[in-house]
Amino acid sequence: MSNKPAKPKSLTDQAYEVIREAILTNELKPETLWTDRELSEKFGLSRTPVREAVLRLKTQKLVEILPRRGTRILPLSVDDIREIQQLSKALELEAARSISLQDDRTERAKDIGRAVEAMEQAIETEDRQSWVKADMQFHRAIMFACNNNRLCDMYLSMRELTDRARFFTMHVRELPRKSTVEHRQIYEAICTGDSIRLAELYHAHWARTTKELLSIIEQQDNASMFRNSG
Repeated sequence: MSNKPAKPKSLTDQAYEVIREAILTNELKPETLWTDRELSEKFGLSRTPVREAVLRLKTQKLVEILPRRGTRILPLSVDDIREIQQLSKALELEAARSISLQDDRTERAKDIGRAVEAMEQAIETEDRQSWVKADMQFHRAIMFACNNNRLCDMYLSMRELTDRARFFTMHVRELPRKSTVEHRQIYEAICTGDSIRLAELYHAHWARTTKELLSIIEQQDNASMFRNSG
């Protein structure tokens, strides 16, 4: 095994992660307009990496670039969430099933288990923001562990949108104790290689959480985060 140090992130990657995080957590609010200079000054970044990061964020439908005006932070629609949840479930279930069929599934699932433990700790301390971050880590850990780069890229490009909704709604939903239990059950089904149980858990979990998320969003129609599709 190589002991070479990890390659440092480029300035563009750093700018992308900082701005993306600000969008997901609603620090950069939907419908606001930012010039490259304003983003550079706000986050202490150079303008060229910011410009390149914005182009990447555009491909993920997080921003819109308006010529000679700046970068507009895009809102979400109920239809966006509904469609992305449906596709995300299909992709993640395939990834989880793939892991569960491998002989080294327990080793592959270590990061998934760590994310579950972080969620359980966040529930104990009622730290909602830490829970959302652990939830994001859980779903990403499943995708990374399946060793299918194309599947992973497709999934992550869509999950950015629902991650925004989760951050926005985390203070108006009940403490996600049931979701935490369901995540633990999914992790255990992966580790035991029970693909039938895994599919049952996924269908039930995603149906319940999608219904809950859409219900909250529909109640927040007047909030700037969301827009109706009709």
